[in-house]
Order: sequence, then structure tokens, then C-alpha cells
Amino acid sequence: MMGAYTSKRPTREADMKYRGSILLLSGLMLAAVPLLYGDTQAAARRLFDEAIVLFQSGELEQAAMQLRRVTESAAAEQLHPEAWYWLGRVRLVQQDGVAAARYFDHVIRSYPDHPRVSDAFYHRARARLSTGEYQAALVQFEGFVSRYPDSDYVANAYYWAGEALLALGHRERAARLFQTVIDEYPTSFRVEAAGYRLSLIELGERDEQLQRLLQWSHEEHLRTIEAFRRSRSAYEEALAAYRDGVDGTLSADERQVARLRAEIAELVTQLDAARAELQRVREARGDVAVEGELANRLRVAEIKEQALLVKERLLRDLELAGESPR
Repeated sequence: MMGAYTSKRPTREADMKYRGSILLLSGLMLAAVPLLYGDTQAAARRLFDEAIVLFQSGELEQAAMQLRRVTESAAAEQLHPEAWYWLGRVRLVQQDGVAAARYFDHVIRSYPDHPRVSDAFYHRARARLSTGEYQAALVQFEGFVSRYPDSDYVANAYYWAGEALLALGHRERAARLFQTVIDEYPTSFRVEAAGYRLSLIELGERDEQLQRLLQWSHEEHLRTIEAFRRSRSAYEEALAAYRDGVDGTLSADERQVARLRAEIAELVTQLDAARAELQRVREARGDVAVEGELANRLRVAEIKEQALLVKERLLRDLELAGESPR
């Protein structure tokens, strides 16, 4: 025979104790949450501080790892803007301008009211400059100075804007910015660098002037040589033509002299013949012979006159030929 089953219901006092225990446990758990959360925040802060120390000691990759852990911690949300900013600084020192600019952009866009935004503006321009984006960097430096004129980075911004202008070939504008650093920010550590850049600009201008002078002198020398060559060539051509002309003139003179000498020889022959005939007339002494004698005398006189004219022409031509340059 089965025994009767009896159940015991908790008394009112036991129920109250149970409920009290539950409430006590819940209260303890709720009280522990802030303590645990506070410990997590403190740990994140220590992690961030260690990252900054690593950055300052040059251990950049370890610093980047620590900062990345801070950005991934929900408990360290208040440190996220700082962590992203310093990640950008790490990448900038590592000359990774693209990554650095990306981190600074994130700070500017995601935390527009954070105190680090002004510094992020400046360092973003530095990152653009490091990647060779000179025009973009120049615009961002100018925007930074206009937006944050009281920032500690203003003197640096003027200096790096001058560097961007130098890279773009605007030396005169760059010199004005370097002079601004020297005149308006005499305590800035960029003053010495700005003075050095001004000296380089001045030396560069002098060097360019010297180069232009040397180039002009060289070109003038080349022009002088070319003009001399042309003059010499023209002189040689003229001399050759003159020599050819002189040779032709001398040949013509020689031919003329030969012709005159032939004429003289012919006239001398005629004169001798006339003299012989005159001699025969004188020996005959006849009336008819007298008329012939007179005629012959006239003929001899004409021949002599012609001979003298020919001789005069010959002498004149010979004198002219003797004066001609050979």
C-alpha cells in the first residue's frame, strides 16, 4: 500500500528571507558595476599614457599598437579623440602622410568640438605637405591660420606654408612668409630656420642672375664668333672674287699690250718702207718725183703721228697695269 504523499509549503518567514537574499545580491551586483567600469577606464588611461611615453621615446610602432587598443575600448570612449590624434602624429613621424591625414580628418569630422581639432587642422596640412600635395597643404595652412590665429602652431604654419610656396616656385611669396615668422614670432624656434631659408632664397636669386649673365655672355660670345665667321667667309669670298677679277684684268691688259706692240711693229715697218721710197725719190730729182716726194713726206708724217699716238696709248696702259694690285 502506497504511503500518502505530503508536500511542505514554505512558511511566510522563509519566503521573506529568500526575497531579501535576492534583493541583496542584486544590490551588490549593481554596486560592483561602477567599480568594474572605473577600473576599465583607469586601465585605458594607463594604456594611453604608456602610448604617449612610447611615442616620445621613439618606439613608434609600439605606441601605435597601444593607441589602437585605446580606440577599440568602449570604456575609453572619452580618450578616443586623443588616441586618433596621436595615431596621426605617429604616422606623420613615420612619414606615412596619407595615413596621418586620414587620422586627422577623422578627428576633425567626428569630434568637431574637441580641443584637439585645431591641432589636427595644422598637422593635417603637414601631412599633405609630406606627400607632395603642396597646393592642398598651402590652402590648409592658410585656412588654419585664419581659423585659429591664436594657436601655438601659427608660426609653424607660416613657416611650412613658405616651404610649400618654395616647392611651387613662388620664392617671393615664400620670402614674405619667412620674414613674417622672423618679425612677428621672434621667440619661435622656427626663426632660425626661416632666416636660413631667406638666405637660400637670396643666394638662389644671385645664382640665377649669375646663370643668366653667364648664359647671356655665352650667347653673346657665340654670336660674336658666328658674326666673325660670317665676316671672314664674306671676306674670303670677296678676296677670291677680287683675285679672279684682277687675274682677268691683267690678262686683258696683257692682250691689249700685245696688240699695241703688233700695231707699233706694223707702223715701224711701214715707216721704214716710206723712208726707203723717199730716198729713191731724192736720188731721182725729177718733177714728177718732186710731187711724189711731197706726197711721201706727208705719208711719213701721218705714219709717225699714228705711231706716236699708239705709243702714248701703250705707255698709258702700261702705267695703269703697273698700278693694279697683284
